[in-house]
Amino acid sequence: MRSIQLPLALLVLGTLPASALAAGPTALDAVTACRAIAEADARLACYDKAASALVAADAAGDIVVLDRQKVETVKREAFGFNLPKLDLFGGKGEKPEALDRVEGVAKQAWQNGTGGWTIVLEDGAKWDQVGRDPVRRAPKPGSKIAIRKASMGSFFLNIDGQTAIRARRVD
Repeated sequence: MRSIQLPLALLVLGTLPASALAAGPTALDAVTACRAIAEADARLACYDKAASALVAADAAGDIVVLDRQKVETVKREAFGFNLPKLDLFGGKGEKPEALDRVEGVAKQAWQNGTGGWTIVLEDGAKWDQVGRDPVRRAPKPGSKIAIRKASMGSFFLNIDGQTAIRARRVD
């Protein structure tokens, strides 16, 4: 079995206690609930208590806050891996946008032991050619790489606009 290195943001999930992933009131819900208190002093006391709990949860690693830009970065880093279908990166009430294509630049490229190409992108993603489709112009550092999803969990990889070859993410 091949070892796969997942982005750090996805590994955080393994360190969270089950209660942090369970449905129910969260530290953020407690802050939001304070808005409903009409009396100013009671509302402020509620906010102070809820904010302290939110800061403590963050410090303990019980919550993780990601902005939309970080979510998109994590999606790109994980592209090509077969990950479980968890609704981690979709906003409340919105359907997560499917990522079906990424583009990058080759950092390294070499012919591997099977006669296919191995290409490492600048972001560290490593892709191996699957099959023996010919590549007319060999990839090299600086080559523009486009990878798109194909059927049944496979991927097509284009090198500098050439005809696509089948590929799989290996690291």
